[in-house]
Amino acid sequence: MLSLTQAFKGLKPFQTVNLSRPAIAKFSSTSKTFADQPARPQVGGSSLFDNVQKEAEATISENSEPVKKEYRWSTANFKGSHRKLNMIARQLRNLTVDEAIRQMEFSPKRASSKILHNLAFARKNAADQHGMKDLIVSQAWVGKGRYHRRVNPHGRGQFGIMHRKEAHMKFILTEKPAQPEPTQGSRRNIRGWKETKKVWTPLNETKPVYNPKPYYNW
Repeated sequence: MLSLTQAFKGLKPFQTVNLSRPAIAKFSSTSKTFADQPARPQVGGSSLFDNVQKEAEATISENSEPVKKEYRWSTANFKGSHRKLNMIARQLRNLTVDEAIRQMEFSPKRASSKILHNLAFARKNAADQHGMKDLIVSQAWVGKGRYHRRVNPHGRGQFGIMHRKEAHMKFILTEKPAQPEPTQGSRRNIRGWKETKKVWTPLNETKPVYNPKPYYNW
């Protein structure tokens, strides 16, 4: 077995190769043919799938609609019945936040003051965090909270059970959609003030009257 020194001594030194002009011309022609060829696709990818992905991205960008902003808010659980709180939720739906706060300000219900403060906080946070203006309460619903049971002592060693219910309200605030400008001569779109078909027709005075009665009909 040869040692390392003997192996190094047995190696031949590097030799320089002098290329002739025909060999250089041949090498340049082969490099030109390789340069003319199209670049290979990346490993694991295909030009077909690339085109499909580009077309999908183009269709998404063309058909994309502006994202509708919304802000979600939930109150904490507080003492009260979810059935009674649901009446307030039905009252607040599809109202502007300013109108909903005004309704809660003059509402005689006990939970109206808490809902008023939560609406004010939600309006402030939506304006500060998301820059939303002209908000409306698009959705409002009620959920049940904890259900406490307490002993209610009675006379002569008797007792009953007291039920203390809790509930909370959640609502979603969205921006008010832009309304189209009213055309000239159109009536307001309010209840009982729309252009509808007439339910009566004027009396045609040219129609002859046969067999008239000797007295008036009214």
